[in-house]
Amino acid sequence: MVAACGSDASDTTTVSSAGSSTAAPTARAASADPAAVGSSVDKAFSDRVLELVNAARAVGRNCGSTPFPAAGPLVWNGQAEQAARTQAEYLQQNNLFSHTGARGSSVGDRLTATGYVWSTVGENIAAGFTDIADVVQGWVDSPGHCVNIMNGNFVDVGVVLIQGTSSNTYRTYWGMVLARGR
Repeated sequence: MVAACGSDASDTTTVSSAGSSTAAPTARAASADPAAVGSSVDKAFSDRVLELVNAARAVGRNCGSTPFPAAGPLVWNGQAEQAARTQAEYLQQNNLFSHTGARGSSVGDRLTATGYVWSTVGENIAAGFTDIADVVQGWVDSPGHCVNIMNGNFVDVGVVLIQGTSSNTYRTYWGMVLARGR
């Protein structure tokens, strides 16, 4: 069993494919390499995610009926990773599948809590996928997720995989946060 869902927000209060919107805070954050800003994934994982996501962004494609030009490469950001981890762990611990997090938090709230000050932010979640290639392909094949991946406004990304337990609906919980700082 697999599932996926995507949402985005920006300082212009864009309504996302998942129907949520968030206004942005007002300062600047810098991009970080995989080892910086509290990253806890191993380099092979982050390198593989970047390879596949940036390969998808490197060519124009349709996300559903919406055409997108090729977009520049993303860089790994430990704060985006931390925000993705917060949501994926919450989903696994509570056996849920939603963009709404603890105490009603949004992706923007979770990224702000890391100290990243963003102008635009998006989140893709997925569950049940067993490897990086499958989850990235699932996101690219899904119009709402594809929009986030192909959004040229995003420059930073963090992705996590949290293993489910025997009491969870899904064997795996994935989180992806994409953003641009102010």
